[in-house]
Amino acid sequence: MLLIDLLIYGGLLISIIAGALLLVMYLEAKQFHVTEEVVVLDELDPAFDGTRLFFISDLHRRPIKQSHMDMIASHERAKLIIIGGDVIERGDTFECCRANLQLLRSLGPAVMVHGNHDNKADVRVLDAYAESIGIRVLDNEAMRCESQDGVLWFAGIDDLRSGRANVQASMAEVFEEPACTLLISHDPAVLRRTIPSEVQLILCGHTHGGQINLPFYGPVRTGAIYRRFQAGWYDVPRGDGTHYKMFISRGFGTSHIPFRWFSPPEAHFITLKSKTLFS
Repeated sequence: MLLIDLLIYGGLLISIIAGALLLVMYLEAKQFHVTEEVVVLDELDPAFDGTRLFFISDLHRRPIKQSHMDMIASHERAKLIIIGGDVIERGDTFECCRANLQLLRSLGPAVMVHGNHDNKADVRVLDAYAESIGIRVLDNEAMRCESQDGVLWFAGIDDLRSGRANVQASMAEVFEEPACTLLISHDPAVLRRTIPSEVQLILCGHTHGGQINLPFYGPVRTGAIYRRFQAGWYDVPRGDGTHYKMFISRGFGTSHIPFRWFSPPEAHFITLKSKTLFS
């Protein structure tokens, strides 16, 4: 009887601990943090010094609520909204996706790229809707911005897993008028590609920061490259002696399961600074 009682109480204790852990992970996934980032770019024209961007990625099925919008609105407004992909998942009705894109577009001019989950859904419907509300989809192409006599490019590629991602194609116009370029790639594995010298900064998502991270171990499930490039800022050698900066967001939503642990949801204001003014 004593052994049976121990087994019963032991099982009950394990169940309580497991339930509490699941609750902690569920509540973490419901959080939202807005960070302020500053990056100095070697080739950024001084005319764009102080330009603010708002970057959000990996929304998946999570709805943007008014409380989230209030947090965003408490920060200084951005010049451009950058949506880093995975705004929908296969089987979704598009209702949540449409509402999210409408809210993000209300913040200002916006661009977006495809993520791997977007390409599993009806990407034609997604793109048509995004374009209809004024969000420009950068699908292996670049957008030129001009301020005074300065030029800044934003290039975006399709998701790497689509087989259609083409960095060189996205930079075609940039090569004709070289200037500081920000490359938007849903997947940080783009660093395996040849990154042109005009690219000073790459913005990525996809990793969810590991989504569920065990203490002293890290992400429960992810590939080696995503263990090395998981979240935050990286200075990446280009191979010709130069470097570019990469920023990886932990993202807003979750995939597969609605849990996070040691990887809270986030979005970011990024202020660009010109190295020329610091020289």
